[in-house]
Amino acid sequence: MTETEYSKIGTRIAIIRRSNNLTQEQLAEILNVTPKHISHVENSTSSFSLKQLIRFCETFHCSFDYLIFGNKDNPALSKLPDGIVDILNNNDENTLALLTKYLELFIELNS
Repeated sequence: MTETEYSKIGTRIAIIRRSNNLTQEQLAEILNVTPKHISHVENSTSSFSLKQLIRFCETFHCSFDYLIFGNKDNPALSKLPDGIVDILNNNDENTLALLTKYLELFIELNS
């Protein structure tokens, strides 16, 4: 993997962590690593083990394919901007509810 790919993984991990209102210390406890390791992963100077990646995906209900490759599971999702896909994958109920309201309004205005 290239440095850019590790950077994107770290960014997705940080986005998911923040959207779940967790600190690096709290995520470190969940994954049984140090907060410094979380920081290194998010800044792409280190990476999680396979076991830690699986635990992360299970904990935050995100797909491994999305976390590692940024792939969207659905062909329709691949047509959406990355920011919207991030919202859909982050499990942040408030942001998802807001996106839903915006989409409902958009549909209503275009009907």
